[in-house]
Amino acid sequence: MKQFLLGGALALGALVSAPSQAASYVVDLTGNVAGFSNFTIDFGGLHFDEYFLTLSGLDDSNAITVVQGDDIFATVTLDALYTIPVSQVRTDLLQYFFGSGFTGNGTAVDGSFNFYDGATLVASFNYSSSTANQLSSFAAVFPPDNGAFSFDSFTNAVTVSILDAPATLNGSAFNYALVSDIRAVPEPASWALMIGGFTLVGTAMRRRRGIATAA
Repeated sequence: MKQFLLGGALALGALVSAPSQAASYVVDLTGNVAGFSNFTIDFGGLHFDEYFLTLSGLDDSNAITVVQGDDIFATVTLDALYTIPVSQVRTDLLQYFFGSGFTGNGTAVDGSFNFYDGATLVASFNYSSSTANQLSSFAAVFPPDNGAFSFDSFTNAVTVSILDAPATLNGSAFNYALVSDIRAVPEPASWALMIGGFTLVGTAMRRRRGIATAA
């Protein structure tokens, strides 16, 4: 009898301590190419010609709450074919997921972008990136892979690798930058600062979107 009770207690303990399985979320987003906004940033001897597009399809009505280890499979469909030109130094590709619950500590994601013209795969890029107060997929595309390509949709397979508290995601945006006018190549330690700058840009655009919505 004691052996049975002990075995039952061990089994219950194993059940309680077993880690929860990661969740997977499918997100379908859309973008109007006429909605791209353009601005420029100079940083570290580089000139960033930035293009930012707020995406529709994720809001308070269908927000998702993610934790570390979860996966997000996002599909973004544009209303027309769009071309990202060749860049002189490199092309930066980003997708932001905004929301609430972020603690201000660092977040990180791993994943891959796949860009399509109709059913044809035209470009694919892997990434591993970190930021704070949002999730940001950041792929830096260097020569010879930074040539022009045209697409009308892309997918983004995201794994949340660092997130210290649950975050509720209710917005997304796509951003790319054509990097040129190099004067001094940044040291590796400067990459984190540059991504931090992109984070500030994304936060500012998110706040601008919130103000416009409130108005």
